[in-house]
Amino acid sequence: MNISVDKAPDKSVDPNEEKLLNSRAMKDAYSAKFLSINPKERDYLTFTSGTKGYKMLFYKDAIVNDFYEIHGKIFERLTVTFEYKPDNLLVYQDMTYYDSEHLGANVDYLVEEMKEELKGEKIKHFEDDENVYYTGKIFKYDEKIPYSFFYAVIHSKKHDTKSVEFYGYGSCSDVDKTCNAKDERIEKHFNKIIRSFEF
Repeated sequence: MNISVDKAPDKSVDPNEEKLLNSRAMKDAYSAKFLSINPKERDYLTFTSGTKGYKMLFYKDAIVNDFYEIHGKIFERLTVTFEYKPDNLLVYQDMTYYDSEHLGANVDYLVEEMKEELKGEKIKHFEDDENVYYTGKIFKYDEKIPYSFFYAVIHSKKHDTKSVEFYGYGSCSDVDKTCNAKDERIEKHFNKIIRSFEF
């Protein structure tokens, strides 16, 4: 007697999820500790803070650098880098999270610090249902090397003691070669990260 057994249907692996699982970020053991797949995003993962106080998007080719500092649930600082290698572009992010009456709630102080860095450049102020944002940018040359600098303060509406100071830049990976530090991908990336914070 010939008995046919129906095989269980193969669950096809989502190609986007597979790409994210095999990304530089997930292959970096230290970075991967903070990361999870974000099914809604094509090139970004979800970063969950070591403090558990916030989440944000994290580019698939980025890594968390060795410089990482955390103090309980009230403070975290991390730096992140990645490259657009064919275009000789380095992208650097430095983010500091505060959950305190002293700094997290003192948005005016954080914005004043940003104003000093921007040296008179315009600051945008906007908000959505979750957060209040202050952003600004400046372009300059340092020893003939071009830099696009971006600054932001992100403040939670739901948790008045929570804020993030965000600083980032785009420049040449190899300073002996030219690059377009005004490449639109840099600003687009920073804006995406800044708007992604969930407290």
